[in-house]
Amino acid sequence: MRFNYIVIEREFASGGRDIGKLVANKLNIPCYGREILEKAAERENLSVEYVEELEEGSTGSFLYSLYKISSMADGTMGGATAAEKLNSDEINIIRELALCGPTVFVGRSAAYALNDRNDVLKVFVHANHDFRIKRACEVYGLEEGSVKSILKKYDKRRSNYFKMNCGKDWNEIRNYDLILDSSVLGIEKAAEIIAECCK
Repeated sequence: MRFNYIVIEREFASGGRDIGKLVANKLNIPCYGREILEKAAERENLSVEYVEELEEGSTGSFLYSLYKISSMADGTMGGATAAEKLNSDEINIIRELALCGPTVFVGRSAAYALNDRNDVLKVFVHANHDFRIKRACEVYGLEEGSVKSILKKYDKRRSNYFKMNCGKDWNEIRNYDLILDSSVLGIEKAAEIIAECCK
């Protein structure tokens, strides 16, 4: 069976975003990740920086942080309507992009948005700790002394976001069709394997 859509969840600094872009290039299809967040922010007339700050919420829950700050900003302090709207926007954006044809989605719990389809390849990319630390320093310019806590923070945030949207554990292997260790395979080989599954 040919998969028309590839959704990639990944540990921070495992190379999942680069793998997604390589897969898209190999299959000559678009790849979306951060762009989904940018489009949702635009629909709600919020700056990307503002939305990113919300994702840094101390509770670890993206939507809870959105609710807290947006309700304070508009003075309602009521229901989480702004948070729900932004989350709904992201789901709708993913579905709209999928209507345009085969696509790679990186993060944003895209598997949930496409859960009514049977042509979605769900991939999880992980890597060993040393690989991730080295990559975080090289790619993101992070200081080695602070990398471990940053890895933990981003992984927890992604896990919370996935749990909130999908109601499932982010690192549960049964949620995925394919699990790849980029520290063993390398970025290029991991992309080749995913692309081959879709041919």
